Amino acid sequence: MSSQNTTLLLISLVSILLIALLVNYFIYQQQERTRQRSILAKKLRYDAGQLLDTLSTLKQLQCTQPVIDLLNNEVVEMLSKLAQLSPKSTMIEQIQSQIPMAAEDAGSLNLENDSSMKKAHAAIRFAIRFVHQRRSLGGLSSIKCDEISRELQWLDSKIDIDTHIAVGKRLVSSDKAVLATSRFKLAKNVIARLPHKDPRRQELLNEINELIAEALPFATPETVAEIKSDTDSAT
Repeated sequence: MSSQNTTLLLISLVSILLIALLVNYFIYQQQERTRQRSILAKKLRYDAGQLLDTLSTLKQLQCTQPVIDLLNNEVVEMLSKLAQLSPKSTMIEQIQSQIPMAAEDAGSLNLENDSSMKKAHAAIRFAIRFVHQRRSLGGLSSIKCDEISRELQWLDSKIDIDTHIAVGKRLVSSDKAVLATSRFKLAKNVIARLPHKDPRRQELLNEINELIAEALPFATPETVAEIKSDTDSAT
C-alpha cells in the first residue's frame, strides 16, 4: 500500500511539474509573440516615417510620378500590416494623416542651401536602395526597377547641375562673369557623367553653352576654344 501511495505521489508530482512546464512554455510563447509583434510594429512605423520623409522631399524635387506612386503604395501597405499588428495604435492615424501631405505639391527645395542639398541627395539614394530592395523581394520587375533607378540617378545629378546653373546666373547678375563661367563648367562636368543616350543631356549642354556665351560676350578666341574643348570632352 505504501509503495502504491509513493508511486501515485510521484506520478502526481511529475504531472504537476509537466503541467507547470507546459503553462510556462505557453506563457513564454505568448510573450515572445507579443514581443515580436511589438518589434515589427516599431520597424514598420520607422520605415513608414522614412518613406514619408522621402516622399515629401522627392515631391519637392518634382520627381516622376511612378516613383511617387511606388513609395506611396508601400506606405499604404505598411499601414495595413501595422493595423493588423496594433489595431488600437494611434500612430496609424498619425501616419495616415501625413500621406496626403506627401502627395501634394510641397513647393521646391532651396538647393543652394547645403542642408537642403544633403537632404535631397539622401532622399534620392534612399529611394534607389528601396526600389532595389523591392526587386530582390519580388515586388518589382527588373525592367521597372532599372527604369526607376535611372530616373532617380538622373534626378540626383540634375539637382547638382541646377544648383551650379542657379549660382552661375546669380554671379552673372552680380557682374562676376569669370566666377559664373566656372560654375557653368562645373555643371558641364556633372553632365559628362550622365548616360550619352539620354537626349536631356545634350539639351542641358546647349543651355549651359548659351549661358557661358551670354556671360562672356566679348570672350577672346582662346576662351572660345577652351569652352569648345570643354564641350567636346563632355559630349
